[in-house]
Amino acid sequence: MIANDLLHFGLDEYRERLRRVWSSMESRGIDVLLLTDPCNLYYTTGYDAWSFYVPQCVLIERGSDRPVWIGREMDMQGAKLTTYLEPQDIDSYSDDFVQAADRHPMSRVAELIRARGWGRARIGVELGSYYFSARAMDVLRAELPDAQWLDASLLVNWVRVVKSPTEIRYMREAAQIVQGAMTTAIERTRPGVRQCDVAGAIYQALIGGTREFGGQYASSPPLMPTDERVNTPHLSWTDQPYRPGSVTNFELVASRHRYHMPLGRSISLGQPSPATATLERALIDGIDEVLASLRPGMRASEVESLWQKAASRHGVRKRARCGYSIGIAYPPTFGEQTISLRPNDETELVPGMTLHLMPGVWQQGASLVITEPFLVTESGCEPFCRLPRKLFLAE
Repeated sequence: MIANDLLHFGLDEYRERLRRVWSSMESRGIDVLLLTDPCNLYYTTGYDAWSFYVPQCVLIERGSDRPVWIGREMDMQGAKLTTYLEPQDIDSYSDDFVQAADRHPMSRVAELIRARGWGRARIGVELGSYYFSARAMDVLRAELPDAQWLDASLLVNWVRVVKSPTEIRYMREAAQIVQGAMTTAIERTRPGVRQCDVAGAIYQALIGGTREFGGQYASSPPLMPTDERVNTPHLSWTDQPYRPGSVTNFELVASRHRYHMPLGRSISLGQPSPATATLERALIDGIDEVLASLRPGMRASEVESLWQKAASRHGVRKRARCGYSIGIAYPPTFGEQTISLRPNDETELVPGMTLHLMPGVWQQGASLVITEPFLVTESGCEPFCRLPRKLFLAE
């Protein structure tokens, strides 16, 4: 490992991460790990660039503190700038491999694997990764017929679920940014104002951050459906003006050194309907119950049950999961794809885990999003944000 002033973590933290990854590799019988998820490239080496639209990977040999990065030739300098890797552990494929029908970058990866003496190794690959295609696996199998291929999906993701003090600090900073952006949304959303103008102000707040630190591009755009679109999740803005009497659900995400912090709130342009007011009480009572009752050692399913029982007193039940683990993220998702607050998830919550309690409810007649990201502590849990939990009213 070599020191790099551009790294956001010390070398000791990277060494500790590798030791935890090696332990998980050993438990699965993996000799060499081939990572393609950019979150896991960042976690294990610091590599950070918008280059995940082409194949790239990090190879980790169990017991070796010298991972190998391989990607597009033009991205080699980015690897040198953002990682602690030795120059001889940064390799590439030429540009004629990029989006070519007659060749694939994994041929170059296979060549490197053979050169390193891993051609007969038990190699773990992230089969469930968004960034690893069926064609990539076909090429590796064809060119490394003596290797034994194992599914290592989410191996590093599960290593990441317990955060270090430095990681938590970055998430606290991201929380300040997203809270500022949500405040901007609340202040700017008024009848007659175009949705796209509010979106522009939100982006300004998300990237501008605070006086002390700025933000980065997030893995999700602001989601902010309104009016007749409000009953549907995962919609963004249009160029239409806000209308009196409408409700807008805002789901915003801030990023600080790739650590993401989501936050959801809803705004009503006028007095809400009785159904919306009931839903507001259900969401808030459920969140309050979770934050007051959660203790280390609880299962994820128990946390979900706490929220559902409190909300059910108002006749509300959420059919989808109530939350998930958060941390490092690149498009297309900001969840860690590990812990889910839902029935049958028996993951034990321990201090240092960071989750998004996300009891948004979308239904005909009334839809609201009021969410709370939190840190599991030694004695319970701590919300990252300090924005009032309520349906905001704007005239």
